Amino acid sequence: MPSVIKLLPLSVAFFGAISVHANSVNEIEQLINKWLSIENQTSQLESHWLERKSSMSQNLVILEAEQQQLKALTERRKKNSTELTKKREQLITQQAQLELDQQQLEDQLNTISQRLLSLQVQLPPPLLNSWHNVGDLTDPQLSSTEKLQMALKMLTLLTEFQQRISIHEMAIEHPDGQDIWVKQLYLGAAQAWFVSEDLTYVGTGFASELGWQWEFDPSIDAQQVAQGIAMQQKQRPADWLTLPILSYKSATQSEVNE
Repeated sequence: MPSVIKLLPLSVAFFGAISVHANSVNEIEQLINKWLSIENQTSQLESHWLERKSSMSQNLVILEAEQQQLKALTERRKKNSTELTKKREQLITQQAQLELDQQQLEDQLNTISQRLLSLQVQLPPPLLNSWHNVGDLTDPQLSSTEKLQMALKMLTLLTEFQQRISIHEMAIEHPDGQDIWVKQLYLGAAQAWFVSEDLTYVGTGFASELGWQWEFDPSIDAQQVAQGIAMQQKQRPADWLTLPILSYKSATQSEVNE
């Protein structure tokens, strides 16, 4: 019996040691499994992070490119806005100048129109008829351009008439009331002579404060007037004539070389 009593404690100790060893192995295995799991998770996290990092890097590059484009677009818009502001200011300045020029033109046109209208009454009849054919400066429907063109046309007609000797025919009322058909010799727009076909009636035409005036004057040599008209119409050679010249205020005798 004593030997049996001695063996029992040894077995218990042996099996206890095995049990403790087995528990340690299990713990180690569990730790290893946990470590492997952690490593696997770490690897997955690293792989996922690398993927995210690559994606984020690409997105960052795209965002930076977009930022540069937006910056360039903003600069262009700012530049365009500045240029547009300058152009707008220039246009406003030009518009103000144009409006001022337009007003000055209107004032000048009104002044010219008034002078032309006051001058009409002193024009010789042929020239006055030509002006009437151009138009009416008092027409309120006329634009500034139309009025300017009309004024220029009238001034051109006046200049042309003033610079030439011209022949016209018309009826002139005699002081006794009858109308006498006469030929007229105009020296510019301020002086004229007339004579009837039979040389019975002769006289002068001139501008005055009362307007254009016809004056019968039997003291004038009707033959001289008729010769002047004939020379102007190329019906006889040029020669010296003696005709009265009437100024705006007084009459004087002078020779006219045809």
